[in-house]
Amino acid sequence: MSEVVSDILVGLGTVIAVLASLAALRARSVFRRLHYLTVLTSVAVPLVGVGVIVTVGLGLTGAGVVAIVVLVGITGPVLGAATGRLNAQKAGVIEAESPR
Repeated sequence: MSEVVSDILVGLGTVIAVLASLAALRARSVFRRLHYLTVLTSVAVPLVGVGVIVTVGLGLTGAGVVAIVVLVGITGPVLGAATGRLNAQKAGVIEAESPR
């Protein structure tokens, strides 16, 4: 039963990742691409991570998977916001501030 649940979770995460990536390829603006790629860090990575943990358990490998999912969950939004801000500054949407 756990193999079926794992296969469903990993498959669903993979399908979401592929669809979000294809949507990001079709998007014309950088800001829309960032919105599509946010789905990867907030939905696809946790689904695949939980699917792997269901298969391997909470041993050393499972702890490594949890660490990766947490790392992606923390750094993904920060990098997305920084990329969005940089592109908004380049496009002239917001003013570039000098570092203090």
